Amino acid sequence: MSTILVIDDDKDYRAGFTEVLELEDYTILEAENGLIGLQMIHRYSPNLILCDVDMPVMNGIEVLRAVKADPTYANIPFLIVTGHRDERTLKTSLDLGVEAYLTKPIAVTELLSTIDHFLKEKDSAILL
Repeated sequence: MSTILVIDDDKDYRAGFTEVLELEDYTILEAENGLIGLQMIHRYSPNLILCDVDMPVMNGIEVLRAVKADPTYANIPFLIVTGHRDERTLKTSLDLGVEAYLTKPIAVTELLSTIDHFLKEKDSAILL
């Protein structure tokens, strides 16, 4: 069973993601800001990270930068899920190595297919 870390300061989004993903038999960890999220990444090493951009204490771009700069965690699929639709945030995310950039509101089918793609891809690489 895969573990997904949801980092979002909006408790309603966290609860919604958690509800949907638990129905798919994922284990969910939650963090209400980037700093707590980064601490959880170091403690639990999740299989995938879903992260918002605009958050207090440490934003999603800062979390992405820290994760991708650390060889221990750089291969964890990192998905930005944000209300930001601007090109600058998208470009920065892509330059830092984000695996997917999804904009809110997001359809459940799109979220699940994106997660499934990255977790299956990771599982396939392990099996080789």
